[in-house]
Amino acid sequence: MSGHDANANGAPGSSASADVLDARETMADGPKRLMRLVRAPFARAAPQWKSFVKVAFACPNSPSEASARARRNVCAYGYCYLALGLGVAAFNCLSRWFTVVLLVGAFMGHHFVARVRRVPIEIGGKTFSARAQSFAVAAATAVLFGRFIYDVFFVTFAFAFACACAHAVMRVPEAKSDEDTGEVPLLRDFAAAYRDSGVDEYVPARVTSAVRGAFASLSRKS
Repeated sequence: MSGHDANANGAPGSSASADVLDARETMADGPKRLMRLVRAPFARAAPQWKSFVKVAFACPNSPSEASARARRNVCAYGYCYLALGLGVAAFNCLSRWFTVVLLVGAFMGHHFVARVRRVPIEIGGKTFSARAQSFAVAAATAVLFGRFIYDVFFVTFAFAFACACAHAVMRVPEAKSDEDTGEVPLLRDFAAAYRDSGVDEYVPARVTSAVRGAFASLSRKS
C-alpha cells in the first residue's frame, strides 16, 4: 500500500496535513456528534444558571465601570448568554422544520465526506483531499442555506447579543474572588475550536495570526 493510500485510509502515523481529519467514524456517529454540539453550550452553562438569575441591577457610574462589569459577567456567564441565544434560535426553527431537516441532512452529508468516506477524489485531472471536500461541502451548505442561517441565527443572535450586552453592563457582579483568573471560558473554547478545525489551512497566515491575537487579547486577564 502506498503512503498516499495509507493516509487516505487513516493509518497510524499520518501527518496533520494528510487527508485524515481524525479517527475514522461511522454514519451512526453523525447524530451523536450533532447532539454533542447542541448540548455542549447548555451543559457548560448549567452550573452558572443559579447565580445567573440572582441579579442586582444598577447603572454603571463610568465607562470603565461598565467595561469592567461586562468583562466580569461575560467571564462568568458567557455560556449562559450563548445558551439563551441558541434557545431563541431553536424556537424560531419550529416554524421552518422542513428546512431544518434539510440542514441536518447537509450536516450528515458533510459528516460522510469528512469523517466516514474520507477518500481523495479526482476531478478534471486535479485531486481533492478529504479536507478540501469537507470545506467545499461546508461552503456549499452556507450558500444554499444562507437565507435561513441569516434569518434564524444571525438575526436571533443579534437580538440575543444586544440583550446580553445590556445584562452584562447593568448586572452588578459579585465580589472578585482569589480564584478568578480573568479568563473568558467561552472565548478560550472558541479559540481552541478554531485551532483544531484546520480552517487556517484555507486562509492567509496573516488572517490566522490576527484571529488568534484577537482571541488572546480578549481572553487576557484584565
